[in-house]
Amino acid sequence: MSEDTNTKLNELTALVRQLMREREPQLKEEDLFVNPRIPVTELSVYTELSEALPSIEEDFFRTHLSEEDRKPALYTCPKTSSMNYVP
Repeated sequence: MSEDTNTKLNELTALVRQLMREREPQLKEEDLFVNPRIPVTELSVYTELSEALPSIEEDFFRTHLSEEDRKPALYTCPKTSSMNYVP
């Protein structure tokens, strides 16, 4: 190969290496004491759904059971029913 072709090939190789370095994700040192969290998203209810089900506006993730009603609901289901213990 001629000297000119060799020079051009070396220049192109250097440019490709530079582009590959820029393209690779830069590894940054993560802080073990910082935990990333998912951003909070507020959801709005469609008006048609709110009109059809008025109870959807309430906080349905919380149980509205009293302490006396909650205990039997929790403790009637055996906790070890799904465990297959073989000694």
